[in-house]
Amino acid sequence: MKTLIKSVAFTAAAASMLFAGTSLAADQKIATVNVQQVIGQLPQMAAVQQTITAEFKEQIDALKKMEGDIKYKIEKRQRDEAILSKKEIEALEAEITTLRQDYAGKAQPLQQALKRREQEEQQKILLLVKDAVDSVAEKEGYDLVIQQSAVAFSKPDYDISTKVAEQASKTK
Repeated sequence: MKTLIKSVAFTAAAASMLFAGTSLAADQKIATVNVQQVIGQLPQMAAVQQTITAEFKEQIDALKKMEGDIKYKIEKRQRDEAILSKKEIEALEAEITTLRQDYAGKAQPLQQALKRREQEEQQKILLLVKDAVDSVAEKEGYDLVIQQSAVAFSKPDYDISTKVAEQASKTK
């Protein structure tokens, strides 16, 4: 008999906890945000791209000039192959090979520097978006904001991406 009373009491306690948990979940205000969409809408992203392009302009222009030189030498070799001596053709090919190696030696570090710089700026933008999400969530009383890509389905009413983009756009 004692065991039956304990069992019934335990079942009642567990059931009340289950219903209380459901009630608490229903009271939570939940939203979703599409961070990639927000980042794409930010005017700061365009400014970042312009800043990075300006920062590396000289190096990019130098590489473009090298590309043009390589292309010219290749075309010259193809165009003048019939009138050039074997020694001149070999010299031209050696020059093309040297230019290509020089180009590769300069292009790879530039790509790495560009990538590193873009990542630095993207981290700043992500922090800006996170601050905007926090601000919108606090203003509107959301208990939970989930990245939209992590959710199988949500009603469009729960999407706060536009509000987050507006808030982040106001911030410099």
